[in-house]
Parts: sequence; structure tokens; C-alpha cells
Amino acid sequence: LLKQIRAAVESRNSVCHSATVLCNALMHAGTTVDTFLRENLDWLSRATNWARFSATAGMGVIHHGQLAEGRQLMGPFLPRDAGSGGGGMRPSPYTEGGALYALGLIHANHGAGITQFLLESARSSSNEVIQHGAALGLGLAALGTGDEEVYTDLFRILRTDGAVAGEGAGIGMGLLLAGTSPAAKQQQILAYCHKTAHEKIIRGCALGLALTAYGREEEAEPLVEQMVRDADPIIRYGGGPAGGAPPPAPGAGELV
Repeated sequence: LLKQIRAAVESRNSVCHSATVLCNALMHAGTTVDTFLRENLDWLSRATNWARFSATAGMGVIHHGQLAEGRQLMGPFLPRDAGSGGGGMRPSPYTEGGALYALGLIHANHGAGITQFLLESARSSSNEVIQHGAALGLGLAALGTGDEEVYTDLFRILRTDGAVAGEGAGIGMGLLLAGTSPAAKQQQILAYCHKTAHEKIIRGCALGLALTAYGREEEAEPLVEQMVRDADPIIRYGGGPAGGAPPPAPGAGELV
């Protein structure tokens, strides 16, 4: 089926190229079967920029759960110091950022063995794409744990006010705080949304805030109420999934 899809799409069409790569990742999620990628390296290499980011991250979907081998599998694509040796050209920042995201997908909710590496990768790079991937990876690896060190680093990335890195940090914080509904942190993130001028950052934070409300029922109602009545349309947009994240509590008809 994948061969037929590949043959049917125009390789120069980046949207169709990315869709085919994503299709392969979903079809082989958790199987470790990456034969299609290995047999089509030349075709895969035509991906550029964010398509390359997604293609690399897709390997994390395929190898999901391979906790012991995850870092070795993604090794050729991970960021490395310019003076670390090894020869060859350094991968594109989109490849490196996608690889960090892939590590988060591999270790989702089981990140004890990879969180420190992701933290160090986020701290050692000023490239927004790499920070974006590291933030998503951190959020997944520490999913729902509310880890204070991870939150501090993600908020640090957010406060650099880079649109690309900040968007990833907003979503990453939501993953980290998923289902915990921490009022103080929610207000801290909302306050930054009102401070920044970048729509990408506001959108990432709004989606992240929705994740924090997951499963919290009545506890989530003040946040949802605040978001849907906000003057910023993107925050109001985030209030929709925030309201849908907790199962409706008795008497929640007015909120709906």
C-alpha cells in the first residue's frame, strides 16, 4: 500500500511527501519496522525544513517503547558538539530537532532514562528548531509528571520569546502538566500569553493549557471560563479543547 501511495504522489509536492511519511509512521507505530524508510532513502532525503523535522520524528513513532535502544537508534540524527569529532557534516537543525522529538515519542511517559539528555540538549542550543524539538520531547518524556526542573527549563525557553521555540515550549508544558491542573502555573502561562506578540506562542500555550485540564472535571471550570472569555481570540480558541478535555461534570451544562 505504501509503495502504491508513493508511486501515486508527486515527490516534489511537499504536502503529499510529508503525508506519505506520516502514513508510514502511523502504519508501523511501535513495530520497529522501518523497512520503507531504509528502502527509500533517496526519496526521503528530498524532504526539507519542517518536512524533514516530521520525517525524523516519525521514527520515534515507529520505535515507540524501545527504551533501551532509543538513543542509539536516533544517534546519527541527534545534536552533537561541533568539536565532538566523528567526521561528516552535521545534520540539519530540522533533523536534529526532529530527533529530539522522536526521543520523546519513544520514551513517552517513561522518560527517566532520557529526560536529562533532553534537558542538556535544550540548554546547549540557541537554535529555535532544536529547542522546539527538545521542548516537545521533554513534554512527552515527562508526560503528566509536573517535574519542576523540566517546567523551569521549558518556561525559560518560552521567555526567550522566539516564536518557533516558544510554541514548542507551550505545548511541552501542557504535556508535562497534563491532567494536573496547577492553578499557579496555568496563570503564569496565561500571563505570558498576554505579554507576547507572537501568535505561534499564544497558540502553543493555549493548547498546552487545554492539556492541563484533562480529566479534572470541576477543577478545570475556572480555567475554561477564563479562557473562553479572554479578549484574545487564540486563547478563546484554546478554551474549546480545554472545555472538552475534562469529562462533563454534573451540572456543567452552563459551562458548555
